[in-house]
Amino acid sequence: MSSAGTLKEGTSMKKIADELGGGQDVAIETVQRSGMFGKLLTVERETSASIAFSLRSNGVSYRSNVSNMSSTRYKGKDGKEDSGLDIGIAPPQHAKWQSIGAIMVSEVVGAGVLTLSRKYAQLGWIPATIFIVVIFLITVYTSNMMVEVKKVFPAIISMADAADYTFGRVASSFVQVLMAIFLCTTLGDYMLLIGKSLASTLYSVHLCFPVWVTISLLVIFPVMQLRTLNSTTALCVMNMVSICAAVALVIAGLVIDGRDPGVETFLVAEDLDFLTFMQALSAIFFTFGGQFMFYELMAEMTDFTEFPKSFLIVGPFQVPLYLIVGTVGYYYKGEAASGYFLDNLDFGWMYRAASALLFFHMTVGFLILGNVFSRIVHIKLSPYRVNDLGLRGKLEWLGCTSAVIVVSYLISNIVPFFDQLTSLIGGMLIPFVCMILPIVFQIKTHFMTGRRIKAWEWALWGVLICFGFLVLGVSTYMNVKAIIEGWSTYGAPFSCHCDGIWDTCECSPARMEFTGYNCTV
Repeated sequence: MSSAGTLKEGTSMKKIADELGGGQDVAIETVQRSGMFGKLLTVERETSASIAFSLRSNGVSYRSNVSNMSSTRYKGKDGKEDSGLDIGIAPPQHAKWQSIGAIMVSEVVGAGVLTLSRKYAQLGWIPATIFIVVIFLITVYTSNMMVEVKKVFPAIISMADAADYTFGRVASSFVQVLMAIFLCTTLGDYMLLIGKSLASTLYSVHLCFPVWVTISLLVIFPVMQLRTLNSTTALCVMNMVSICAAVALVIAGLVIDGRDPGVETFLVAEDLDFLTFMQALSAIFFTFGGQFMFYELMAEMTDFTEFPKSFLIVGPFQVPLYLIVGTVGYYYKGEAASGYFLDNLDFGWMYRAASALLFFHMTVGFLILGNVFSRIVHIKLSPYRVNDLGLRGKLEWLGCTSAVIVVSYLISNIVPFFDQLTSLIGGMLIPFVCMILPIVFQIKTHFMTGRRIKAWEWALWGVLICFGFLVLGVSTYMNVKAIIEGWSTYGAPFSCHCDGIWDTCECSPARMEFTGYNCTV
């Protein structure tokens, strides 16, 4: 999402014009982008309209140019630049693929992994395992497509930029709206999990779920007023360690408690039908939903063409972790495996500790993603004061962060069911953003550059696009239906929703039975 600045003429314009081979007029724009961790980037580049003209005029060999990209400094009350902006934050285009891989590991392993034991229960051993691997491979494949598009249009910093350069401003606006919906709903999912994990940490304190979410909001609000995220490497490391430790505690608890003799598991779930299959896939898609930020990560790299190498780090960590969480939960709980991994534990100290770790993990995740989204909103609404440290700049930032937090709060209370909200996002948005859009951008880029698309590419891309739309349509219907049924069973939005977070037979009968209470007496 951008804010157009004053067109800059001079050396960079002449350079691009010379490369085009004739010195014709080239339109240069200066735009702002929210980069990795909300860092503000200033990009001087050729406009999409000028590139389209160049392609028509000069044949198929054209490559667009980025004349300049830099971090933008804050301005103090006196209007002068603050030299302390980028303390602890590397400038753009300095990261190696190994660093990007480490960042991706910390960011993509989060809320989605907690649903996987339930997906195994819905699908069975074979389908769940196959599709975790297959969707990862699709993610790697479409990420390579994103790199190929950026090779033609290096000035791409976001999905909206890719839409702008390939289809124009209307498509870019559509993608901006789509990304805003994705970020809002994902932050709502994070807020839901922050409230739930806090309530689970203090499960003997019987407050209703909306109250816990309100407390979470009050915790998050002051931290969100940070304008930059310094020491992001340390945050990423702590975030990764916390989620791994939480998962390890749950697995340890399941192993200690042992497997009930009556638990049954199946290679393919006995009652599996087409609708259930599609609904379960939507949650697996969510676990691989980090693709929305891949262009921003590429913008941080010395050589973005090496981006696919980052999966050499991500794959060996992400896929085995997902398989372990799914299979262990399913093995020990069978068809009763919970859509919230921690709920497979009894009430007790391990449950408290795992919940506390998850609370920290999701709070950091909300801070990072919320900062990025707030910066995007600020750039869109007030581009000239994004880095203003004066009173007006601070008030605008307060307004942006407040709006983001409030919308997240409303979403978490309107759909207070973690598994269903996660699956809804995974089915309704992820296939389109992370699979369909990269393929469509690649196809259009081939047409723009005159590259012939092979028959097998048409066949493969057609299958993937149809599969994406099928998952989108069917899973969205099933997840909306499940949410409506949840309102009927557990209460309307903003009801107490104490199920699973209170240690009482009225609210958590199954969990109390696990813990040793007889709720039938």
